[in-house]
Amino acid sequence: MAYIPEEKIQDIKDQLDIVNIISDYVELKPSGQNYIGLCPFHNEKTPSFTVSRNKGIFHCFGCGAGGDSITFIMKKENLNYIEAIHFLADKLGIFLDTGNVDKELYEHRKALLRINEEAKYYFFQQLLTYELPKQYLSNRGLNKSVVNKFMLGYAPDGFDNLLNYFKDKNVSTDDLLELGLIKKSASGHLYDAYRNRLIFPITNNRKEVIGFGGRTLVDDRAKYINSPESIVYHKSKNLYGVTNFNSISKKDKVVIVEGYVDVISLYNYGIDYCVASLGTALTKEQAKLISRYTKNIYLCYDGDSAGQKATERAIQIFKEIDIQANVIELPEQLDPDDYIKKYGKDSFETLITNSLNSILYNYTKLLKNYDLEDINSKSQFLDELVKLLNEIDNKLVQDEYLTRFSKDLNINVDSIKTELTKQKKFQPPSVNDVPKVNKVNSNSKFIFLESIKYYLFNSDFELRSKILDSTSFLEDETKFFIPTIVFIEENELSIDTTLKELEELKGDSNIKKILRTVLFIRNRDYYTEEENIIRFLNSLKRHVLIIERDNLKEQLILLQESEGLSEGLEKSYTELANKIFKIDSLLKSI
Repeated sequence: MAYIPEEKIQDIKDQLDIVNIISDYVELKPSGQNYIGLCPFHNEKTPSFTVSRNKGIFHCFGCGAGGDSITFIMKKENLNYIEAIHFLADKLGIFLDTGNVDKELYEHRKALLRINEEAKYYFFQQLLTYELPKQYLSNRGLNKSVVNKFMLGYAPDGFDNLLNYFKDKNVSTDDLLELGLIKKSASGHLYDAYRNRLIFPITNNRKEVIGFGGRTLVDDRAKYINSPESIVYHKSKNLYGVTNFNSISKKDKVVIVEGYVDVISLYNYGIDYCVASLGTALTKEQAKLISRYTKNIYLCYDGDSAGQKATERAIQIFKEIDIQANVIELPEQLDPDDYIKKYGKDSFETLITNSLNSILYNYTKLLKNYDLEDINSKSQFLDELVKLLNEIDNKLVQDEYLTRFSKDLNINVDSIKTELTKQKKFQPPSVNDVPKVNKVNSNSKFIFLESIKYYLFNSDFELRSKILDSTSFLEDETKFFIPTIVFIEENELSIDTTLKELEELKGDSNIKKILRTVLFIRNRDYYTEEENIIRFLNSLKRHVLIIERDNLKEQLILLQESEGLSEGLEKSYTELANKIFKIDSLLKSI
């Protein structure tokens, strides 16, 4: 996604009305200078969700959620910071994909999305009219509610049905061509791209229709055809089944399958936490999108050789973003659709429970590929097994699998350890082996983070333990910055440059306040003296407490401005006041 200038982000923030933004999701009622409503982030019967138009912030006194318009959209729509900016820019009529405001391009994109939305309803209406698609769906056992949920449609036979439909609405044929809804022959003749096909509308996580997939219902050479790339559709960055993201978040797991029909069929049987890639192998962008909703990944591709290759690629993709995927193995060469029809929901959920993590999956695959009774084959097997073990970064985890595999294979554990050591000697150095960087810039984030990781795990153990054990008062994200501070000082990095880099990596203004306070020591030995470590931690703790106190005071002001406090909110007021008093006492004691 293109870089958005800071001044443009500020322009967007200046134009936002937080009450209007949140009113799309919550029924707000005036209460003094503020507005109150039922919190959208937890179940409650008495309103404790407060919005201040003047301050541009919201806060829930029930669950503690709070922030500005951008924070609200990030939380409600499961978007990252930049995606939330784009989401809100769309509401304001600002197109940002070029890094600049481009009103004409923005309007063109919105026009294409309106055409796709209209096409979705056209295809849906045809599905209700023709018997062929209804019979097909009936034979597959799909409920009407599922058809409606995914807004399945039908493109009837004929070369210009859709074309004539849009001509009557004065829609540009150039726009239809750009979206791939119609095509042009070599002779210049225009015709419908989808004919005799079941239609699968593809939406993004903003519920916009960005494209279509079409499955033939007759003897067509191409079983599936899909929308081409356009300014509204990027197949490598989107998924089919994003309407399941709410279920995925609630159930904290996702099953990734190969195609549209698998997602719909599994949903039909109550497995409502599936998505599929769009006619391509899984991409890193798709993996990152999924990981925003859950880290519990289950791969369920077809049992054929193509499915196995897709599984291997997906395992590697998730490994690159530090997630270990699990693999659901389907018997009898079945695909998910066939399996759940034959054995049902309970059996499929048992497969999920019995799934293998990527290490065990690759191990069982090795066992199937080699004859351990044959000496040469067993030797090759052990070479591959050692490679598999060497891919495990965590030494404790590696030892666990080493012990397990040696018992399973009845092989002396020391023999495998010897082979592990041999292979490691010949491995080329990776970015993880780089202990320092002399310069931090926008192109070196990966090396920057890896270098911090290297320093944390290679510095003096006793000192590191003392620092980390003494920071129970900090959140996990803040703990990350303790070794970072040491690393910055050791490398004499510019504070301003570092803060700019860290702002892109974390974007937390509270963290930046803490960093500005403690980034003043230029002597590495300072951190090795216990007295100075305590001073350092006290300084850090003091500023964390000040930030917490300021946040509580802001919440208290919101409550003071609200009229007619319910009994629950009056209790919250007392609790906030007590917390502030305790923090003031702690600050005096440090």
